[in-house]
Amino acid sequence: MLSRYNNKSMGRREYERGNTLLDQGNHKEAKELFQRAFRKQERVLGSDHIDTLYSKYMLGRTLQRQDMYSEAEKLLRPVVRRLEKKLGEDHEDTLKSKYWLGCTLYDLKEHKKAKKLLQQAACGLENQLGEDHMDTIKSKYWLGRTVYFLEEYSEAEEPLRQAAQGYEKNYGKGYTDTLSSKYWLGCTLYNQGKYCEAKEALQQAVQGYKENYGEHHTDTLSCKYWLGCTFYDQRKYREAEELLQSAVHGYEQNLGREDLDTLYSKYWLARSLYDQGEYSKAEELLQQVVYGYEQNLGRENVDTLYSKYWLARSLYDQGEYSKAEELLQQVVHGQEKELGNDHEGTLDSRYWLGLTLYDQKKYSEAEGTLRQAADGRERTIGRDHEDTLATIRLLQELQLYSSSFLATNNTTQQALACRLNSFFSDGQNSREPYTDSEINEISSLLKYSHPQWSNVPRTYIILRTISHLNRLDDLIDVDFSDYWFPVTERGLPSCLLPSVKALFVRAQNLVLTKSLDLEKGAKGHHCYYKQGESPPLETKAILGRGGFGQVDRVLSLISFKEYARKQVPRGLAFRGRQKEDIKRFVAEIEILKRLKHHHIVKFVGSYTDPKCISLIMSPVAEKDLAAYLKRANDSNLPELRTFFGCLATALEFLHEQNVRHKDIKPSNILVSRGRVLFADFGLSIDFTDANGSTTMSMVNGMTPRYCAPEVALQGPRNTMSDVWSLGAVFMEMIVILKGKTAQYMDEFYKQHRSWQAFVCTNPTALLDFVAELEKTGEFSDNIALGWTQQMLSPKQQLRPTASSLVTSITASDQGGESMNFCGICCVSSEEDFSDWEDE
Repeated sequence: MLSRYNNKSMGRREYERGNTLLDQGNHKEAKELFQRAFRKQERVLGSDHIDTLYSKYMLGRTLQRQDMYSEAEKLLRPVVRRLEKKLGEDHEDTLKSKYWLGCTLYDLKEHKKAKKLLQQAACGLENQLGEDHMDTIKSKYWLGRTVYFLEEYSEAEEPLRQAAQGYEKNYGKGYTDTLSSKYWLGCTLYNQGKYCEAKEALQQAVQGYKENYGEHHTDTLSCKYWLGCTFYDQRKYREAEELLQSAVHGYEQNLGREDLDTLYSKYWLARSLYDQGEYSKAEELLQQVVYGYEQNLGRENVDTLYSKYWLARSLYDQGEYSKAEELLQQVVHGQEKELGNDHEGTLDSRYWLGLTLYDQKKYSEAEGTLRQAADGRERTIGRDHEDTLATIRLLQELQLYSSSFLATNNTTQQALACRLNSFFSDGQNSREPYTDSEINEISSLLKYSHPQWSNVPRTYIILRTISHLNRLDDLIDVDFSDYWFPVTERGLPSCLLPSVKALFVRAQNLVLTKSLDLEKGAKGHHCYYKQGESPPLETKAILGRGGFGQVDRVLSLISFKEYARKQVPRGLAFRGRQKEDIKRFVAEIEILKRLKHHHIVKFVGSYTDPKCISLIMSPVAEKDLAAYLKRANDSNLPELRTFFGCLATALEFLHEQNVRHKDIKPSNILVSRGRVLFADFGLSIDFTDANGSTTMSMVNGMTPRYCAPEVALQGPRNTMSDVWSLGAVFMEMIVILKGKTAQYMDEFYKQHRSWQAFVCTNPTALLDFVAELEKTGEFSDNIALGWTQQMLSPKQQLRPTASSLVTSITASDQGGESMNFCGICCVSSEEDFSDWEDE
């Protein structure tokens, strides 16, 4: 760079020595030498002499390397102007001086000025030196970063992509500047919503930084953070959780708990947990984030307000309405001031504030808040937008309540269509819809001739009516079932010709029955509602959201009982992840339908409408076990002890019914009126027709903290894997009995043996932890440590079966009067607890 220095000129020695020191990173001595050369030349040769300009330029570069950006800018700016006059705008040395001035302005956050200079440098150097020259590549890299900070992401993408390719071509994939270019390219793609491309670039950056600098280097952590955010926006919440957890841990070690990078990572980790339904864990993190943001950014900062908003949402989903209300009041007030009344964020906060007030029966306050939200959404996103419609519907429900009037649903008052004289008469246009009893009779008849067809009687009826029954096996082969009704042409599998799809959709009205037995449990039928019809249910509150669905509290307008409803959106097309989510949910419905136990949520009914497949369950629990443990105090401990035997008994029942739960964790165990219930059978497997309970499939959706070692290693697993997961839950319950916290347990594991936070990844620390717990709390609780230690054995054959676990727990209670570790419901020989079943 600027190699045209006159060898006969004064200051040559200082200049050359300064260059050498600069290359060696000895900036202090280099600065002194360049200052000496520059002053001598300016005094003797003048400020416009080319040698003076070169020394001045090198002094500016040195100051820039020392982070003395203002001083560097004052030197480099006149150098650029004078070199333009002496050498021309397109001269190589002029362009390089523009590059360094651009970098200096970037560091001064004067990005618009930096962009102009770096554009000139990049374009000119490419013309002069070629696209593969290192000076060209560097100019493009810094141009891309500058444009990124101007939030002109589409414009930043190309120079960063070219820089990444150039660095990799010249120096290889593991070169620091290659990795840095890929990191910034990944961030740029992420901000354009190009998540697949962003993921690829960021994964390469993470791997390279890990290999070069280690797991906890700041650059590695930054890449993990952005990759985690990318997975989050792809709705891959568990993958996001793992990366963001690692980023949080690393940032806390390197930068401290209150550093903004730590807090940003915690915020998105909390969001990932929230979207998996882990509300109590999300709440704990968001409490820390809110406090940290308030200290670093201030109470009225937009990021602070958004973190409070999600903290309020986490509290709301745990039924903590008054706490959520207080936070949302603060958020709405702050967002109105910072973002404006009609900003999307302000309107969302108003809606949730209104919903929170509504659930506390503060109807007059809720109505005013919701009306503001509805009016604002109608102005900004239109009356037909789903968010506007949701607000209007809630307002209408509120008005009905406030006037002490409950609307009835016409669909629940109508009788089923008359039975047809024959099942298959000529011409579908003259036929009335089939009734449920007719459809059931057809299914029964098919069992004798085509058992496989008997599971899809509605599909059979339609295909037979339109004379395409030969396609039924094809539909069954691609997992199409009656649960998919009603369908559109686009929503039908591709194995049907377009003409057949059209006939199928026109004929489906024959089987879309309006069932009155939605609440009859396993004795009822799956119900179907067409466009414009709705089930006889009124939404009361959202209880939670997960990776592929939502759970809300609903009121039946037939029985006026409250239920929990789990919904999975159907999507528009029969393919990809949507298809797998539906298949898994259908399996959950079928499993839950045949399970009847007082410690398992009760199946009430199921139905399909144009948007969702829905499962109705009872009871509506006050909280899950995770929230219960977090808030447990001394008064809860006697009740908590009974949960051991009740959960073991429920697991024994599941295994006797040939069902593996596969996702046992505190957030999938509900607590209702002092009773624990297993819930969420979305990952469960029914092995009734298999040769055994052992499977070898890939891990999908299992929570790592409660994941048995063989599951994590993708080895063979069976009912013993459920036992291990329940053991991990038991250990968290024991920790509370012993007066400790889950955080205490995690920290203990991090500081012992393999320094991993989970039992699954640090089994050798279990012995140390058990020994530590045995010294604290009630001595009588140590018996639970014995069962739990066996359940957490890394070897499946050393774990107790659920049945032998029940025997151990109930046997321990028979000698005492209090039946410490098992509820009377499970110790008693009396099987009938029908009063609980009817709750």
